[in-house]
Amino acid sequence: MSQKVNVELVRQRAREIRESLDKIRTYTAQSDADFFADERNLYTVMHLLLICIEAVAAICNHLLAKTAREAPASYAECFEGLQHLNILDESLQNRLIHMARFRNILVHRYWQIEPARVLRYARENLDDFEHYLYQIGQFVGQQL
Repeated sequence: MSQKVNVELVRQRAREIRESLDKIRTYTAQSDADFFADERNLYTVMHLLLICIEAVAAICNHLLAKTAREAPASYAECFEGLQHLNILDESLQNRLIHMARFRNILVHRYWQIEPARVLRYARENLDDFEHYLYQIGQFVGQQL
C-alpha cells in the first residue's frame, strides 16, 4: 500500500456507509405495505443508497489514484482497477459494477424507478457494501 493513502478519509467514508446501512435496514425491516404506505420511505432509502454508493466510489477513486496513479473515467473502471490490483475479488467487482448501474438509474433515469425494485435491492444487496468494506480494510490494514 502506498504511504499516501489517506486512511482517515477511507475510515470516514466507511462510517458514512455503515451509518446509512443501519438506517436502510431500519426502513426496509417494515412490511411492504407499511414501507409503501409513506412515499418518504422510498425516497429516503433511495437517498441513503446513493450516499453509500457515492462513498464506495470515493474510496475506490482515492485508492486507485494513490496506488496506481490512475483516474478512472467511470465507476466500473474504478472497480476493475481495484480488482486488477487484487484489492477486490472478481465476484465483488462484478456486483459493484451492477451497483454503479443501479446508481445511474437512480440519478439519471429516476422517473423509470420501480419502487419494488428499490426495496428489493435494499433488502438483498447490502452485504455487498459490507464485503467491500472488509476487502478495503484488509488492504489498508484497518478494520472499517
